[in-house]
Formats: sequence, C-alpha cells, structure tokens
Amino acid sequence: MKPLSKKAKMAVGWTILMTVTGTAMLHQWEFFAMGCASIAMLLVANHYGLLKDPEDKK
Repeated sequence: MKPLSKKAKMAVGWTILMTVTGTAMLHQWEFFAMGCASIAMLLVANHYGLLKDPEDKK
C-alpha cells in the first residue's frame, strides 16, 4: 500500500472522527458500517493516486 498523501491523511482522519462521533451520538451501527466503507474507498483511491495533493510533489 502506498503511503498516505497529506490530503488522504486529512480525509481519513476526518472520516474516522465523524464515524466515531456519529456512532456514539446516534447509536446506529449502520453509520459505523458506512464510515468503515468510506475509509476503505479512501484507501483504494489513495492507492490508485486519485487523492493527489500539489504540495506532495515538493
């Protein structure tokens, strides 16, 4: 797996934070499952270079 770009780190971190907060507040496991699926899609997108950040090239 490729290392996470700066943009990917921010997106994954924000998704984890919202998933944990939403699951705790709403008590719905569907929200947790959707968050896990979102993180998986972000990791796949990062692997294929879809989350490139112009600052990463420096």
